[in-house]
Amino acid sequence: MTTPRRIVFVARSFAGESIRSARAITQLNNVELFGICDQHLATDDLFREVVCVTDTHDSAQLIEAAKQLQQKHGSLNRIVTTYETLLEPVAKTTESLGLEGMSVATVQRALNKSNLIATFREAGVGTAQSLVCTDETQARRFAQELGYHVVLKPLNGSGGLATWSIRDDAELNLALELTDPSPARPLLIEECLHGKELSIDTITISNEPRFYSICCYTPTILQAIQNPAIQWACVMPRDIGDEYYQPLIAQGLDAVRALSVGNAMTHMEAFVLADGRVCFTDATLRPAGARIAPMLAYAYDIDPYFAWARAMLDGCFDGPWKRKFAVGTIFVHGGAGSGTVESVNGLEIVERELGDALVDVCLPRVGTTKASTYTGDGYVTVRYPQTIEVEEALEFIARTIRVKYSNSETSATLRDEWSKRLQYDRLYKPAWEIESHIM
Repeated sequence: MTTPRRIVFVARSFAGESIRSARAITQLNNVELFGICDQHLATDDLFREVVCVTDTHDSAQLIEAAKQLQQKHGSLNRIVTTYETLLEPVAKTTESLGLEGMSVATVQRALNKSNLIATFREAGVGTAQSLVCTDETQARRFAQELGYHVVLKPLNGSGGLATWSIRDDAELNLALELTDPSPARPLLIEECLHGKELSIDTITISNEPRFYSICCYTPTILQAIQNPAIQWACVMPRDIGDEYYQPLIAQGLDAVRALSVGNAMTHMEAFVLADGRVCFTDATLRPAGARIAPMLAYAYDIDPYFAWARAMLDGCFDGPWKRKFAVGTIFVHGGAGSGTVESVNGLEIVERELGDALVDVCLPRVGTTKASTYTGDGYVTVRYPQTIEVEEALEFIARTIRVKYSNSETSATLRDEWSKRLQYDRLYKPAWEIESHIM
């Protein structure tokens, strides 16, 4: 009998999209799945054994947990994760144990924005004007020379949470006070891009992209973060062969090749400016968040989690796939207010009007604390043959579904809001990641 491949999946908790990724691993041939987490839920049907640690971001704890599994069950083959903030700890664990997998250098090349920008520029991929600053003087000089407004962000991925749009000296002073840049804690300051924000998702085998998909953001992530009244939406257009998308696609594929990700599913974000220039701003080496992975399922009639597992662990891509539908997701919240969700109204009207076009709905749950991110308290996903139908449906949903909070006023100051967003390393987990409803 062939010895099974012993795969370890690392996550903070096994819920939502992470549990779908874990389940996909068990669908591969000849696999025995183990888990390491710091918030264990009842998932005994998927895992041979789960080891709980205090902090999954601590590579020393991951190494010890992996050694514990090895001593009990035999040599491990791979350790993987779909959490962005866990990619580097998992890579360090992989290298420490001498296992095959994504290297620390590969992860840092994509997730450290200084490395990412250098890699992209060397490959001829467009980026914003930027500077890595290690003190306040450098940041102030850059802002004065370029002119407001500018963007300030940490070097490591933050899901947009700790990215600030700085429009004047007062805001820059506050941001620098909160972040206190130094050689040990450098920051990236860059020009604020104005244009259409899009993302490109790829599946790459042996460093060569074999699949790509485009998603359009409405409005930009930064605009959604800054304006709590905005309900952010993603649209996956039916036709991505349009000339408008070609520069983004061409540079996106060059960017993936330059990152040398091996076998991976990647997600990158970029702006298409009014003059046609493309500037890439972010990249990660995992399936996209913000419900983009489930949207791929509805656009192509595929299982994106299984596709990730096949690429990462089998080094295979099962496409090509045909894009059959346009898909869109709007992230539902009540805008102004604070506290907990008091009521949610309007779904009955949306259901009556949109019918079978509603493919995935998870409304805010009464009693839950208002979400702290642009992805809101819940979401609604629609699917149509044409992109314009998706766009019109999302606008209708935004007008119709109403969320009310226990406190009608929001008293948080800019200092309070920015301070809270500095906790990006733990990323706020929305209620819908714990329990979602597929219609």
